[in-house]
Amino acid sequence: MSAVDTDLEPAPGTTPAEPLDHAILVDIACGIAEARTLWESHVVHDPRERRPVRLLATDAYEVWVIGWSQGQGVDMHDHGGSAGVLAVAEGALSERRPGHPAERLGAGSHQRLDRTVVHEVANLDEAPATSIHVYSPPLVAMGYYDEHGERALLLENVVEELPIVDQRHVARALHPAHRGG
Repeated sequence: MSAVDTDLEPAPGTTPAEPLDHAILVDIACGIAEARTLWESHVVHDPRERRPVRLLATDAYEVWVIGWSQGQGVDMHDHGGSAGVLAVAEGALSERRPGHPAERLGAGSHQRLDRTVVHEVANLDEAPATSIHVYSPPLVAMGYYDEHGERALLLENVVEELPIVDQRHVARALHPAHRGG
């Protein structure tokens, strides 16, 4: 499988269920990115390793917060057939897709991740960065690619931890009466 194929069925072991509409995923990702109280005590900026934290999980989607220290990144990968949105909450990240130049994503920006997207993400700045990731349906597999765009590794059952925040907390935090504070 080539990393630039875009109309392929998800690989075996990946998520076959239909994702939520991207407009909904954008609303969730950007809303949570703005609701700092939901994630700022959970984000980890460890200079030795990236440590994603699963904030929320439902049957339809899940939300992660990822702290990125200078120079940290994730190699070329897919999301196992899940669609998603990456929202930068603070700092800046660089995202690169096969055959395209890297794109700088600053705080307040977001990136749509189609079901077949293959990309790499890194923090090339000195300042730490924080991103919110929403995947629908929730991740069950991730494929990693070699420098030629060929899948080199498929990780299945990638999530073993329970979410930190329950759905009632998110609904309360995102309510207009609680925003901006």
